[in-house]
Amino acid sequence: MNINNFLSRIPLRYWGYLSLSLWGAAILFLLRQDLYNLDEGSAKSLLLVWSIADQVAASVVTFGAPDLRALLFLPVAFLWTGNVFAAKIFTTLLLAFAIWLLYLWNRRNVNAESALIASGLLIISPLMLEQIDTLSPGIYLLPAFALGSWLNAEYRANPSPGGGWYFSQLLVSAFSVSLHPIGLAYPLSLLWSWYKDPLDQKQQKYFFIGISFVALFTLLILRGWNYVEWFKNPIKNLTISILGSSFESGLSAVSWIAGGLMVAGLVIVIIKQYRNLWSDFTGRTFLIGLTLGITTSDSAWATIALSLILYFGIPLLLQSRQVRAGEGFIQQRGLILLCIIILSTVFMRADKTHYEIRQSGILSDEDKLIHFLVGEAENNRKIAEEDTSGTNPVPLRVASQWPSRTMIACKCDTLPLPPAARDPQTQLTMLHSITHLLFNPRHASNTALARNLSISGGGLIETIALQPGGVLLHFKKINTPTNLK
Repeated sequence: MNINNFLSRIPLRYWGYLSLSLWGAAILFLLRQDLYNLDEGSAKSLLLVWSIADQVAASVVTFGAPDLRALLFLPVAFLWTGNVFAAKIFTTLLLAFAIWLLYLWNRRNVNAESALIASGLLIISPLMLEQIDTLSPGIYLLPAFALGSWLNAEYRANPSPGGGWYFSQLLVSAFSVSLHPIGLAYPLSLLWSWYKDPLDQKQQKYFFIGISFVALFTLLILRGWNYVEWFKNPIKNLTISILGSSFESGLSAVSWIAGGLMVAGLVIVIIKQYRNLWSDFTGRTFLIGLTLGITTSDSAWATIALSLILYFGIPLLLQSRQVRAGEGFIQQRGLILLCIIILSTVFMRADKTHYEIRQSGILSDEDKLIHFLVGEAENNRKIAEEDTSGTNPVPLRVASQWPSRTMIACKCDTLPLPPAARDPQTQLTMLHSITHLLFNPRHASNTALARNLSISGGGLIETIALQPGGVLLHFKKINTPTNLK
């Protein structure tokens, strides 16, 4: 059989599956394999499911309830306990599933050409690589929104009040709400669709009550979003979506230009595609999420913004040039081809930079502090192993502003930061069992704690590392009574 004839008989969808598989295999070589650069929320979820899998009591239970990423990590935790890279592989598969669903949705609503270009550019963008490597919430919002849209369509095609599709939508609502404020977009879009287009009054009532209860109950249990930083610089995170991240604190002129172009493109797409966005369930979810995410303007918001620009902006480029008889391919698709070449080149260069940063071992300011603590923990273990006197060495016990990330990296007992006390003496009493303290004294919530520790004096507290991201302190004689005046 001729090889060309054989290949032509393979259905196109299998070529798509092959492309996603090759992308997934390639991206694994670009990810960090160490224990740094993790999102605190994902680190907490991993620690909890690891402790469940090993049936070991850990101090992670004192960190508060994790978001519902813990449910996703359960299979990985039982099969590969303690393996962070396994969670990244699972997240890569989850993103591939989301891209596949988004491709099918865009092909059905627009055309296959637009869906293929948008999905291809999104999946190679440096922002997706960053999100997978850090296990950030934005990478899980995409599959939640894509799956939620499909579940909504399936339920309306085969309505069954109180059935599996109904409770699946409740679960996706709870999952997305637990991740990030942008996650509220899915239940809000669902409520709007049942308000404007109900199948009947009974089912409308079921959805109003069920979705509202699940969203409010999730927020009540988790007490909001503990690890979300509000009102960040939107230009910076939009720039990361196309140029990748850097550990520089400021923005270069190129970053401002790239971010400005992203903002301009986003505004143009929303204005020109507003009706299409609002009339489509997935588009409406993206638009509501983009609006809610302005309050944070973080990487999760940039993920939604980039997805919206690609899936609704590329059809505008394809429609901008009317196809006429006798025109060649360059005349018909020259503009879109130029955009693909430019974006692909920029994305791949940013991905290469990410790989080089991983190879060189460069860490963020916060991870540098944690790395210093890892060195302390290793020295402490080495001393304990070499000690032949029979006395039990003082165990390493840490209080950290980033307890989950710290515990994963140093493999030591870690607790959250204590609250600020009324006076320094009371503060030291609260810290009587702590050997090391890791926090950022410049953070607004840590001002009172930093003041108490600074008044305590150098006789009790030793500064091991001082970095732009914070400070690592060692308590030398925490059990020694001291009169502080």
